Amino acid sequence: MAVLALALPALAQDAFPVSIEHALGVTTIEAEPQRIVTIGWMSQDSVMALGRVPVGIPYTAWGGDEDGFYPWVKAKLEAMGQGYPAQLNYDDGIPFEDILALDPDLILARYSGLTADEYQRLSTIAPTVAYAGERWSGEWRDITLVVGKAMGQSAAAETLVAEAEAQIAAKRAAHPEFSGRTFAFAGGLGADTGEVAFYVSTDPRVQLMQDIGLTLADGVKALPTDRGFNIPISLENLSSVDADIFIAWHPDEAGEVFVRTNALFSRYRPVAEGRYIPIINRSFVMATSAPSPLSIPFALETLVPRLASVLQ
Repeated sequence: MAVLALALPALAQDAFPVSIEHALGVTTIEAEPQRIVTIGWMSQDSVMALGRVPVGIPYTAWGGDEDGFYPWVKAKLEAMGQGYPAQLNYDDGIPFEDILALDPDLILARYSGLTADEYQRLSTIAPTVAYAGERWSGEWRDITLVVGKAMGQSAAAETLVAEAEAQIAAKRAAHPEFSGRTFAFAGGLGADTGEVAFYVSTDPRVQLMQDIGLTLADGVKALPTDRGFNIPISLENLSSVDADIFIAWHPDEAGEVFVRTNALFSRYRPVAEGRYIPIINRSFVMATSAPSPLSIPFALETLVPRLASVLQ
């Protein structure tokens, strides 16, 4: 497995204090942070890619290994050799007391579902950086750059983005057949369902597919982006999101069987024409769901060959 940015060159540090605007306010960071806690997705990857092990990150039972780490996170931690962060369980909400006990001087939640009340409470513990627009929405470049700014490492963050973009561009150039082909991406698709949740244009999964050269289907482009990161479409209306390629992650194999055997799905053009890509491996699901300078190489390793195979 490729892991991006094992070591970054020494670059100039930003001057503090720095201020970061976000959907829940403006956060000022007075000095270079030393004890960072991350909430949600992607922020932890950027912190580690910039050479710092957070003091606390989310525990990842779904998609993680037996220790609760994503494969690219475990590989990066082992390469850094600076120990392991505390893992915080968010299953029952924000573990405020556990976060307080870690004595953080910065909390990064750039891709998260923080409420205004949770943000205010966290801000009494340490400066907290929330998402740019809607909850659980964001773009991997912005997340990387904002994390870099918060850590006083804007130049290094720009280098990380450039390196990831170069990897993506190389894959795109190697596969000109991706250009102009439309796609729709759905998630959490189990068996015996009457509707499919399609990810909207602001979702990072969609953005990654566009980065590698695919075009979001017009029907998906038309879906509202202010009602969450996905919109349900009934099976009877699948033709409204017509696409060349249908990508869907499933909680288990039963979801794939459902797509391949359901009468309504059998008439959905990308399925009928053999351009359906099921994703069941949970680590792969998360790599495509939460692209970052660390997870993008992991995602591309599997995603690009599978896309190429259905477009032959």
